[in-house]
Amino acid sequence: MHISEMFRLVRGTGRILDVLDVLHQGRLALRIHDGAFSARDLTARHPRTGELLSTVKFMVQTLAAAGELQLDLQRELTYDGLRAA
Repeated sequence: MHISEMFRLVRGTGRILDVLDVLHQGRLALRIHDGAFSARDLTARHPRTGELLSTVKFMVQTLAAAGELQLDLQRELTYDGLRAA
């Protein structure tokens, strides 16, 4: 699966690992075209255990947390603007 940026797939930490598991079960790789993780398979698994690589898991969770923060900040600014109006 190819997406332009991680934020297009999911905007929170709660679902991203589930999405990666579904992609892995379907034997699909996830490639992001823009940003720090571009052209890297974010569904990479350890060859012996089959678990998501620790470094990949950390990167994905960090990026998802940043997306969640961005969404929360946008929501707060919207509420602040509505209150001011």
